[in-house]
Amino acid sequence: MMTSRTDIPKPKLATLLLAAGESARFGGRKQLADINGKPMIEHALDALSGMPTSDTFVVLGAYGDEIAPCLDSGVTIITNEKWATGMGSSIACGMTKIARNGGYDGVLIALCDQVNLTGDDYTRLITAFDGKQIVATRHQDGLGVPAIFPKSVFDDLQGLAGPIGARKIIDSHADNVTALSLVNAALDIDTQDDLKQVTD
Repeated sequence: MMTSRTDIPKPKLATLLLAAGESARFGGRKQLADINGKPMIEHALDALSGMPTSDTFVVLGAYGDEIAPCLDSGVTIITNEKWATGMGSSIACGMTKIARNGGYDGVLIALCDQVNLTGDDYTRLITAFDGKQIVATRHQDGLGVPAIFPKSVFDDLQGLAGPIGARKIIDSHADNVTALSLVNAALDIDTQDDLKQVTD
């Protein structure tokens, strides 16, 4: 008798939300920018809140003392002391904590500033994840985050440094990637003009 798909255990996922940057192009404190009465980081966490991921980790750095009080007690805050060196260091810092916790089959890496993404978008990524392949978002300039990475590349993620982000890992495992197009991932808020697209 064949085993039905519903009998196969679902991979245990952690969520890693990156929110450590200085936001120089934005003018600082982008994570706390008001969008319809809520800080940007709350919008990101709201979209992730209904996901079947077991734990949510948020990497803070610049302005961490100001951002932390906005976060729900259900998330684990990770402070990246080397945040100024770039996103790679934040991923490595977060992944070291996640790997130490153990028991995860994969990690969903998301950005604080992709505020148009919805729970349905993240669900599509999770549904496509089989525990073995990377599931990445297709952008105009290549594949990137949000993306789900299997346990097999956790060491690679922990080895990132400086400004080099998760795209390096996706590109180096190009033969083991499922790519999805998420229209809502096209906007990430880097400047005040970008912010106007979601607040006007």
